[in-house]
Amino acid sequence: MRRRAVHRVTELDLVLPLEAYARAFPRRSGAFLLDGAGGPEAAGLARTALFGGEPVLSFRASRTGERTSDGRVRARVQVGDVDVVVDDPLPLLRDLFAERTVEALEDVPLPLRAGAVGYVGYEAGQMLERLPCRERPRLHLPDIAFAFHDWVLGRCARTGRAWLSVVGRGETDAEASRRADATTKRLEEMLRRCAADAPRGAASSPPSPTLRTPAQIAELAAALGVRAGLSRAGYLEAVRKAKRHIEEGDAFEICLTNALEVPFAGDPFALWRDLRRANPSPFAAWLDFPEAAVVSSSPERFLSLGPGGVAESRPIKGTRPRGHDEAEDDQLARELAASEKDRAENTMIVDLVRNDLGRVCRFGSVEVTELCAIERYPSVHQMVSTVRGRLDEGKDAIDLLRACFPPGSMTGAPKIEAMSLLEALEPVERGVYSGALGFFDVSGTLDLSVVIRTAVVQGGRACFSVGGAVVADSSPEGEHDETLVKARALLEAIARVRGEASL
Repeated sequence: MRRRAVHRVTELDLVLPLEAYARAFPRRSGAFLLDGAGGPEAAGLARTALFGGEPVLSFRASRTGERTSDGRVRARVQVGDVDVVVDDPLPLLRDLFAERTVEALEDVPLPLRAGAVGYVGYEAGQMLERLPCRERPRLHLPDIAFAFHDWVLGRCARTGRAWLSVVGRGETDAEASRRADATTKRLEEMLRRCAADAPRGAASSPPSPTLRTPAQIAELAAALGVRAGLSRAGYLEAVRKAKRHIEEGDAFEICLTNALEVPFAGDPFALWRDLRRANPSPFAAWLDFPEAAVVSSSPERFLSLGPGGVAESRPIKGTRPRGHDEAEDDQLARELAASEKDRAENTMIVDLVRNDLGRVCRFGSVEVTELCAIERYPSVHQMVSTVRGRLDEGKDAIDLLRACFPPGSMTGAPKIEAMSLLEALEPVERGVYSGALGFFDVSGTLDLSVVIRTAVVQGGRACFSVGGAVVADSSPEGEHDETLVKARALLEAIARVRGEASL
């Protein structure tokens, strides 16, 4: 028999930022922070900060060495004490969502009331499509990892209003109601204690942006002891190989990336705080999972699904650094807007996203509502497009994920062909990077970012990747410079947290 669920919402007068309350929970226990308060206002995103701890259930799926009859890689799935090998992990994830759906939700302006928070790593695509699966160095994290939460603390950046959303579960409505009330009371007391114990004093101001040339960023990387999967010469040669594949008609665009590893024995949460202050973004995230901490400052929405069944993707293709002064900054933004190469890259991915959404959306509903817009972030200018569609009858969030994963902006086009080529071009697995990170709400909605500008902190190191789209007229040197520009924010944050801000 399905357990009963009762939803409680309490508006709170929070005196501290949400990150302050994260300190009350044990590290590596599954807590999360999703902070959408950064980034340009014009993006029209939720601008809501969300925090949760005390997960009630975990879902992990990892590839095995076995293949299904149609050539996909089989998955080992762990849910609590259950450990099974299956041909496809997503139906099991769908079953968990169905069991935990809450049909009667109180009205609250939070995109996440309760639900699953986590990531789908890039190589999870090998469990969904027939793709190569070469043996390469990896971080040995689950390919899919979600923690299920029955309460969420949220705050709106625009209004400052905050709410505690709690779902109580039980065999009867009365039992579910008692549990919801008890959890609400316990958490309110915890929030009051955190506020009383918090040190007083003015909040520190964000670090001033350091605008560096690609050569200066390379010097910073060397000073920090960065190890790269591909050296500069190796990356240039990989770009040349990708261009030859394009010239031979194997693909139109190939999104080549490079894995970086930096010694880091510090606090991942301190790294997240520093990165968020210096490089605010609409999809900043901190996942404190038992296997590793994930620190993200992504500007890119992979997929959202709203209450009315409207799906949205906002692919980013096209990057320029920020300028040293207003005139140079404006000139770089205009240069990006006028770049035929960047517009071609962006448009190719938009066509791919339209095709992906068209697999699960109503015929004629998929449209491009914004094409090649320029958005400004603290460290870069980005070219962003928006594609929307209305989900078809009988389709759900899992169908949407399956149809669109992995993000086309991180593969190239055609997607499967590009991914197959990338398996040979990149010597290290991508892992969490290039996948999707975010939440599935108990109502059936979702919001997932593209995992870029993201570090995985594990075993005394911070691992992250950078890359760009290779097309027929790409310059190998220009592509390598773009990876350095994208690495700058994370490298500088690591330097500051390591106490080497003078580098």
